[in-house]
Amino acid sequence: MHIRLANRKDSQILTELCLGWEGAPATRNPELLEELWFQTLTDDDSSVYIAQDDQVRGFVHVTYQARPARLGWRATIEELHTLSDHPEVYHKLLEAVVAECRRRGDVIALYLLTQPDLEPSLSTQQVYQDLGFRKRGRDVLIWTGEL
Repeated sequence: MHIRLANRKDSQILTELCLGWEGAPATRNPELLEELWFQTLTDDDSSVYIAQDDQVRGFVHVTYQARPARLGWRATIEELHTLSDHPEVYHKLLEAVVAECRRRGDVIALYLLTQPDLEPSLSTQQVYQDLGFRKRGRDVLIWTGEL
C-alpha cells in the first residue's frame, strides 16, 4: 500500500471514488463534485492523500486553520474514506496526516469530523477509536495522540 499526496490531476479519480458510495450526495451533481475536488486540490490550506496499490483504496482530506492567539494551527480531517474495511488503510492515511502536521509544526489539535450518513458502519467508529480519536460533541472526534 502506497500513500501519496494528491494533485489537481486526481480530481477525476476522487470524484469517481465518491460517486461509488451508496447514498453519497454527490450522485446528484457529479460535475460540481469534480469542480470542488479541483478547487480543494489547488488550495494551500488543505491536503488530500490517496492510498493505493493496484487501485485507489481511499483518501483523506485535511484542512489547516491558523490560530494566531494560540500561535499554531488546527488540522481538521474533513473526510477519511476507504473502499474496504481494512484498518491498515486508515492507519496509513492517518500517519500521512500526522507527518504533515509535524512538518507544519505547532498543530494545536487534530480533529476528525464524522459523517455518519456516509460512514454508518459501527466498525468504522471502532477503527477511529483504535487510532486514538475520542468523541467530543455530537459529530466530532478529536485525536488524542501525540504529535
